[in-house]
Amino acid sequence: MTAADRQRQLLHQGGTPGTWGSLGLWPDGAEAATDYAAACRHLALAVGRAAQLQPGVRVLSLACGAGDELRLWADHFGATRVVGVEIDPAAAGLAQAGCAGQPAIQVLCRSALALDGHPALAGPFDAVVCVDAAYHLAPRAALLAAVWPRLRPGGRLACCDLTVRAGAAPLLRPAARLCGLPPDDLLPLAAQVRRLQALGFADVQAQVLDNPVLGGFARFVRRQAAAQRLWPWHHGWRAVATTAALIPPCRAAGLGYALLSATRPAGSDGG
Repeated sequence: MTAADRQRQLLHQGGTPGTWGSLGLWPDGAEAATDYAAACRHLALAVGRAAQLQPGVRVLSLACGAGDELRLWADHFGATRVVGVEIDPAAAGLAQAGCAGQPAIQVLCRSALALDGHPALAGPFDAVVCVDAAYHLAPRAALLAAVWPRLRPGGRLACCDLTVRAGAAPLLRPAARLCGLPPDDLLPLAAQVRRLQALGFADVQAQVLDNPVLGGFARFVRRQAAAQRLWPWHHGWRAVATTAALIPPCRAAGLGYALLSATRPAGSDGG
């Protein structure tokens, strides 16, 4: 069993079985009653709503993990075409197996930064979503520019990303590197909004989720470690424990989390 497989297992242990993998969205006042799978589903639902998913839409899902979100787009929102992209072969294999028998869903094992060269990725899509992985994808401006021609005019982008308080990026660079995150794309929320607008996107919306996501995940990890008697050196738990331990000081230094969404305007050209 790989470390990633073990990590998924430990995060779900004692709760609803599944293969979700995100920081999750932990409702204030209901955290203790929310298990990991439910929190991950809450976050994906928030992204789906921000993308204005509805029956009949065509969805491109970037860094889709083990496929739980792909089934959500099809089963909950009624998407009739779902293409998922996942770079990790093991996760992509789980997604392909879990979505077998659902002809509306197609899973491709490739980077979300390599959207050229496959007919299934040409679009047009009614929505492009990235639930909890955009902060791993750099350069972000190139990713967002690649999304533009795949959206139909009037289509919507929705993704979650880390944010920083103005001037705080240098303080957070060491922690970003420790967690394997590209530090150069740590930007204030206002700068992220301006970046989308500069690419031509309209109706840019930003929902601040610092505490429900970052704070909620850190608190869950502490509860899970105590309940399941997990120590940082346990196979598959080290990265989780490290991330959770870094969240409070990083938040104090200016780290945040937001759900961004935007529309490619009707009548816009191919980019």
